[in-house]
Amino acid sequence: MYDFKDSAILVTGSTRGIGRAVAEALLGMGAIVGIHGRDLGAVKALCGELSPDPKRTVPLAGDFTDPQAAASVVREMVGACGKLDGLVNNAGGGKAAAFRAMTLEKWRATFAVNLEAAVIASREAYACMREKRHGGIVNIASAAAHGPGRMMGADYAASKAGLVSMTMSLALEAANYGIRVNAVSPGMVETDMTAPMTEKQRNAVWIPMGRFARPAEIASAVAYLLSEESAYVTGHVLHVDGGMWM
Repeated sequence: MYDFKDSAILVTGSTRGIGRAVAEALLGMGAIVGIHGRDLGAVKALCGELSPDPKRTVPLAGDFTDPQAAASVVREMVGACGKLDGLVNNAGGGKAAAFRAMTLEKWRATFAVNLEAAVIASREAYACMREKRHGGIVNIASAAAHGPGRMMGADYAASKAGLVSMTMSLALEAANYGIRVNAVSPGMVETDMTAPMTEKQRNAVWIPMGRFARPAEIASAVAYLLSEESAYVTGHVLHVDGGMWM
């Protein structure tokens, strides 16, 4: 357990999967958590489910297919809390597509959600954190960022590789202001994205530990990178993948 008492942390894309697990973990460690999704009604319902205390969650809505919406979400979080101690750029997605069928429209749509929205959110968060010379940003990348897209396609892999690169560039600039920027690269995780996989497809994935990750295991890594226990860690990509990267 890490101590995030009264820390204001925004988790984008936090209505399900990894994002929800991160939000739950941070709430359990005392943080005030910004819960983000596309539909405000659904977000508010989830906030009530995650915490009986309305002061512990901040419901936020924004469709990141328009990356500029990320700026509004960060500003709303800062307005509600008066500060921003942490940002987790988790919102994203993708659908497998063969390269021969790739269109520029699909490429740009994937980049808009997976990379551009994270860039905009990070820019806004960085401006707020820089004033107080304190804060942490964690970007949820992917094992696909470090090689071919395989099942997820070139657009997904390239967008996540861009997120890793952005992580390091911002970490270098922000370090002088006491702000740390890191990334987590999950491997295969039990989420809605992997649920449709057949047993044959699952068995074809080489994972030394022999299973997919639980979302809570990714959340633990995020919590570490946001905590003071990692105070001297920045510009790092933490692989949480059961040994796939090695």
